[in-house]
Amino acid sequence: MPLRIAVAQAWAVALELYTTNTMPGWRNTLCLFVICFFLGLVFGGLLFLGLHLSVGYTSLVSLYITFAMIVIVTAILFFFKQARCFSVLFLVSCGMQQGRNILITAGTGVVIVSNVRNTFNNLHGLAKSMICNLEAKKLSIDTTPIGKYIGVIKWIYDQTKVFSNLLDLVTFTPEFHIEHTISTHDLKEKLQNAEQQVKEVSENVSRIMDTMSSIGQKVLPALGVLLVLISTVFYIQKYYFNKKFENTFITPRFILFDKKQKADGKPHILPLTMKERKKYVTIPSPRLSVKERKRMGMFLIPVLTHTSAWAFFMGVDALLYWLILTISKHLEGVPPVMVALRMSMDKENRVFGIIPEASSSERQDFSYNVTLFEKKCIPKPTLLIQNSSIPLVAIILILLLLGLMSAKLTELKLLVVSSFYPDNEDERIEYLHAKILKKRSKKRLEPLKSRLIVFAKKLDFWFPVLSFFRKQEDDRNTLELD
Repeated sequence: MPLRIAVAQAWAVALELYTTNTMPGWRNTLCLFVICFFLGLVFGGLLFLGLHLSVGYTSLVSLYITFAMIVIVTAILFFFKQARCFSVLFLVSCGMQQGRNILITAGTGVVIVSNVRNTFNNLHGLAKSMICNLEAKKLSIDTTPIGKYIGVIKWIYDQTKVFSNLLDLVTFTPEFHIEHTISTHDLKEKLQNAEQQVKEVSENVSRIMDTMSSIGQKVLPALGVLLVLISTVFYIQKYYFNKKFENTFITPRFILFDKKQKADGKPHILPLTMKERKKYVTIPSPRLSVKERKRMGMFLIPVLTHTSAWAFFMGVDALLYWLILTISKHLEGVPPVMVALRMSMDKENRVFGIIPEASSSERQDFSYNVTLFEKKCIPKPTLLIQNSSIPLVAIILILLLLGLMSAKLTELKLLVVSSFYPDNEDERIEYLHAKILKKRSKKRLEPLKSRLIVFAKKLDFWFPVLSFFRKQEDDRNTLELD
């Protein structure tokens, strides 16, 4: 037996077991249990990822909860057919708009946690570096220039002392004191206020980001799963109680019903007309109809817009990192500015103020360097694109795959629910068959109806006597002319 045929037969048996569970035997029961256990593993794996990555539980706690979930789900699926239908529809719904919204929310959370937060941290570091440099300059103003100028004054004083004693008879002990004050209180207060404001803004923004991150990681995924559950319940309810709900598909069971109608000599509708094919789609079909293309486009539009927004924030983060890094490198390469302060004094000694004795020259260098930007205050930016790019690429690939599958997921959803409720599907098939026949009969009566309308607009239709007299008068006029 070829492998393809064997796989098809195994799939048919598994599908019948899962949807009806009417095949007797312990082997079939064991196969059903294996299928239910496999689906339990799927749901358990999704729960483990949610608990470990979103909620933040430890691996051990997540494993315990996941194991309990697998046991419970396997038992429920094994004993209840409605639960088996609901589980498959839930997985299919996760690939539709609800699943797309959950993935988009997850991608937005990744961008906020990594890139937006990193952008804010780089801006915060830039502000702190500016305050740090101003504080360093305040200290340098208090020490370096004033100290040098005081040294100059003292040197000048030392050089201008004429004598300290006179013939050892009179001793002079001069005292020279220099006091200086620098009013930097306002500058210090402003720097403290600026630092306090930067700290408050940083704490507020961090608190907001933490809240948004917590909501994005915990609340929104749980809310998305809850919406998927509710929408799945409503879908089953609408399918079961409303014959008009998404009853525009020609299924294989519908084709068999129409063939049976034709064999019994009753009205049949297949093949459909060109206009009917646009409205009623035959499933399963590898081709995409106009509705399916529109559905795919509507699915991918939010994906493209959010992907563009993610790329924008990542680009802003990278651009700011490059800008700060470039400025930091230039600041590191800027040499300090030397302030030249050199003093020189020429001395000429005279005896009794008349006879020159000797001359000398004294020189002293008080120059100092001023750094434009302190090395310790140079900002050091960070870049976390590599932390967000890998999960974002995975999310975008999954979204694109779901977008390509979105055109057929509606059909798959309908086929799944119809396989669990065959009696209800027969009622829907009869309703759709009668609906198409009724529309065709109306189209056949349209030419006759238009003719009746034309006749009804004529006066002779309502008063045939007038038509008789008019005909006699026309005959009389014809005879007179002859």
